[in-house]
Amino acid sequence: MSVLYRAVWTDKRLSGHGQAIEQMHRCVSDWAQDSPHSPALLDGETQLEVSQGRRRTVVHRTVGSEGFEVVTSDQVPGEATEWTTAIRVIADDLGVHTLVENSMESDDFTLRVSLGRPKIVHELLVQAEKPTLGGSVVLTSPLAIPAEGVDILADILADPRRTLPVIVCSEPGGDHDPSWLIRANRIAARSEGVAAVITIDNDAVTALKDRLGALSIWGGGIRVYVPVPVDATSDGWRHRYYSRSRLDEAPQATIDRIVYSVSQLSARRRVPEVFRRFADQTDLPISDQVEMISASDFESARVQWEFDLDLALEERSELEKEIARANGHLARLKEELIARGLSDVLWGTEHDTAASIPDEVQDTSEAVLAAQTYLSEWLSVPDSAARDLADIDTAPTAFAWGNNAWRGLRALAAYAEDRAHGWNNGGFWEWCASGPLLGWPATSKKLSMSESETVQNNDKLRRARTFKVDRALDDSGETSMMAHLKISEGGGNLAPRIYFYDDTGGPTKKIHVGFVGPHYLVPNKSTN
Repeated sequence: MSVLYRAVWTDKRLSGHGQAIEQMHRCVSDWAQDSPHSPALLDGETQLEVSQGRRRTVVHRTVGSEGFEVVTSDQVPGEATEWTTAIRVIADDLGVHTLVENSMESDDFTLRVSLGRPKIVHELLVQAEKPTLGGSVVLTSPLAIPAEGVDILADILADPRRTLPVIVCSEPGGDHDPSWLIRANRIAARSEGVAAVITIDNDAVTALKDRLGALSIWGGGIRVYVPVPVDATSDGWRHRYYSRSRLDEAPQATIDRIVYSVSQLSARRRVPEVFRRFADQTDLPISDQVEMISASDFESARVQWEFDLDLALEERSELEKEIARANGHLARLKEELIARGLSDVLWGTEHDTAASIPDEVQDTSEAVLAAQTYLSEWLSVPDSAARDLADIDTAPTAFAWGNNAWRGLRALAAYAEDRAHGWNNGGFWEWCASGPLLGWPATSKKLSMSESETVQNNDKLRRARTFKVDRALDDSGETSMMAHLKISEGGGNLAPRIYFYDDTGGPTKKIHVGFVGPHYLVPNKSTN
């Protein structure tokens, strides 16, 4: 089951814990039973029919007088997707701690999900006196900061104790309508509990630009500042910028992407130790108990597990071979640098800096953005290349897929650079097979330099592989691409693919990436 959203906060009230928990329990009971003034939930399992044709299972458990847990599972009969919301509340000497987690399980890998906080998050937050998570205050609505308050905003962004992303929405210049504030409110409502939304008017935009320079936000755009210290010298690509033109052209998709990005960060948050009280109880909720399954279902699951294990072991073996080759190369480089009296170069490049190409990314969208930022000399990646990455970025394997994609994009750029410097012993496959640093596995499971005759001779399948490119490559602004990187063998139709065109011997001297997205958008005979 994939965790899509995880909100955690502490209400540091000094007294009245019992009353606060009672009020929260009453609120959760009404929400879980989809009816106001419902009777209090009792320990155990309850089956309900709720709105929108959903069948809901509610599991309730108390933890002494200090807290309670409610887990709801919703499913529309006949559909393959189940949504689960877990709510845990517990009090100690530091205050009342709350966790709300939203998860999804589905047999449909192509399902599009519109994320947003469960309604219960807002209902619980407004009852808190001052909800916080570490060094961040948890807001329940957008916070407008004027020009005279920008120094405070800059200090918040620079604070190393900040634990929540900050989404800053800027007022457009010139004549405009209030749509930018409407968008800010929509983003704040959907990301409540996992991000803070701040709005700045034109005067504040100018003041913030004086403080942060190019890392500021202006012109009706929106920037998401991830929870790391931010100042004018920070690495800007990690703090994603969304222009006003993009918001105007695709408002819903852009807001979805913003909410996805902060929800995804929240899903990786470690559950605080205080909530271990629920896991340590012997009277586990029914939803956590082992359920009986049929022999046929068990056998199918066993076969899938064995396949996944074999695939993982094979990929691990290949990675170990590559690491061994890379370590051997690095050891020889180290010896040569020391022999030439250049040990300062060796140790000075041990860690990446803000100005260097990052070693890792958080997801596939960040891999694309990093490629556009750092690899543009050798790699052309138009904005149109990134397709339907929201589901990929929120999958349980999002981090692994993102870093595999980043590795593949770096390999393509490294190949183009080597070609420009004289390597001429074949194409990308041959270059990878030669064992270079930053290479990509030259195996049919990870790399294909063409497609089958079935694909190439089928107009529909071929059109699915025609992508937009720089007009310097093709006057029409698009071209067919058959070569592609297979980011993952597992993951079904959601598994990412990267399609590219090799023009390293042509006028642009670059690799052109036309597509980064799920396999189902580039079907073949077996997926069509």
